[in-house]
Amino acid sequence: MTEHLKVGLIGLGNAGMALAQALSSSFEIFAYDLDQNRLNEAQELGCNKALNSEDVASKARVILLSLPTPKATKTVCQSLANTSLEGSLIIETSTVAPSDIQWMIDFFTPKGASVVDAAIVGGIQKLSQGKTTFLVGASESDYARAKPVLSTAAEEIFHLGNAGTGMRAKLVNNAIAHTTMVMLLEGAALAQKVGVPLDVFYSLMSRESGLMRPLTHRFGERIKNQNFKGGMSTDNACKDSSLILDLARELGVPLFTMQASHTVYDIAKCEGLGQLDYAAISKLWERWLDINMGYANE
Repeated sequence: MTEHLKVGLIGLGNAGMALAQALSSSFEIFAYDLDQNRLNEAQELGCNKALNSEDVASKARVILLSLPTPKATKTVCQSLANTSLEGSLIIETSTVAPSDIQWMIDFFTPKGASVVDAAIVGGIQKLSQGKTTFLVGASESDYARAKPVLSTAAEEIFHLGNAGTGMRAKLVNNAIAHTTMVMLLEGAALAQKVGVPLDVFYSLMSRESGLMRPLTHRFGERIKNQNFKGGMSTDNACKDSSLILDLARELGVPLFTMQASHTVYDIAKCEGLGQLDYAAISKLWERWLDINMGYANE
């Protein structure tokens, strides 16, 4: 155990308990939760039970928050302010809005404390095993203080910039996952209606040529290198998209993500991208936002 570094942990839900499990063998943990049963479980893992949030702040200068809602985070922050916080480092691991991180910065800075956002990517099991991924927003000095603690629970850490950037990255990551879930269910529903067994559908999607190809080939190769020659054209992608929408209407299958994506291919054709590989639809966002999607030389 690292005797000199005492770490506070407030919030012992599934993620908080997994953090306790990952950290307790390396640091002296002072844990608190409103649920006494959870506190008892944390004590069994080797954590010290704190009386309340203020008690945590009085015993540890590095404090991790793992709370269910932004409202809960603000309530705990206000409680922490009842004790001296000079030199404290508050690490927010809950998923909150970037504006909530800014609120925390504005709230804690006058009190002499710093804020780090360390968004968690991955399941509870990986977190408890010390194999999670953290998306971190912090100043260089705050990151240096937080890293030894976060590394104990992480297989990979991305330091993305100042506080708030970790949560922004987490929201993007989750948006992709949640949208992909809807798309997969649309595809599964279509597969069932046309008589394709779901185990076959799963096999097709799990191949590199299935669900992963837009990421690994089109984003990871074509867009990265700005190479849109050859490949399946935007015109053909738009044609196939029209065919699946027609089929879905015939079968009465409601579509949401596929309907929306077809609009993008229509626009791309009108913008003169029809003969290029359909990864060229990325050019639309470049034009709309004045950004560059190519990153081969970054």
